[in-house]
Amino acid sequence: MRQKRGRIWRSIILLFPTIFIVSLLSFSIVYFAPGDAAKLLLRERLNVTQVSEKQAQEYAEKLGINKSFPKLYFRWLSGIVRGDFGNSLSEEKPVLKFFWSKYKITLTLSVLGILFEILLAFPIALRAGLHPKGAADSFVSIWSVLTNSIPAFWLALITVYVLSVKFRWRFAIGYYGLQSLIVPAFLMACLSSGNLARIIRKKTMDISKEPFVEFALSQGLNGGQILRYHILPHVLPTAIAIVVLDISGYLGGAVLVEAIFNIPGFSGILQKAVQIKDYPLISGSLFFIGGMICILNILADSIYPKLDMRNESELYHLKTKEASR
Repeated sequence: MRQKRGRIWRSIILLFPTIFIVSLLSFSIVYFAPGDAAKLLLRERLNVTQVSEKQAQEYAEKLGINKSFPKLYFRWLSGIVRGDFGNSLSEEKPVLKFFWSKYKITLTLSVLGILFEILLAFPIALRAGLHPKGAADSFVSIWSVLTNSIPAFWLALITVYVLSVKFRWRFAIGYYGLQSLIVPAFLMACLSSGNLARIIRKKTMDISKEPFVEFALSQGLNGGQILRYHILPHVLPTAIAIVVLDISGYLGGAVLVEAIFNIPGFSGILQKAVQIKDYPLISGSLFFIGGMICILNILADSIYPKLDMRNESELYHLKTKEASR
């Protein structure tokens, strides 16, 4: 237990240099991207195609973006430390407030996708692992291959075409509330659940062959008890690790799905911000998402020991020792 706590504390300590690197990469990607930020922003503001060098220089000085990279970066970073993400250069609104007003739709889409993924993958994968070479096992094998082979954008376009053109469903494109997120969330879940189901099936299959499971069967425990007390404690930590990785993918991958389904989430503001090099908005958004992913990984590390009943159950150790004799 002390070793696991030490690992968690090490993860927390490493969080700070990790977030620093995330902040540096987030800012550098935008700053060194092609294009003059002042020219792009001024064209957008004046709604013109060309601006002079003098106008661009004056506008850059007005915005305070005519400084060197180190000065701009450390000014931005000092604001982040104080909880101030700055103001969007194009929208002239606080970055965090503007970002959250759009990203809450993306976050809702991601949460729905994760819930659908768990509901799709867990039942069929556990059954496939407990009954090798059965129908569920064959289905998971085919399903995992298909979901890893089909391009997400292609499937999204086909789904939009079928729902909007063939079935004339009004919620297929656009945002009309929570019901508009169900189809894209289910689509994302279908594509990511194949990998989760494959891993859970393999883990369940391996654990089912362990001596302590055979010992539990000989003691008269029913299938539900064996699944709950002997198989799930081994499967859940691995499943959580995969789900956390998938959450990271959802937080970024939802941008593509939003663009195809015309959902006004984070994708819209990100595309516009990239085109005009609105570096406070892009850098702040990337930093916020990167920080969330780092924190999720630490939370996952802290949950592992509590879910793994091998750390708490003396009965488990006794049965394992007896079964190995």
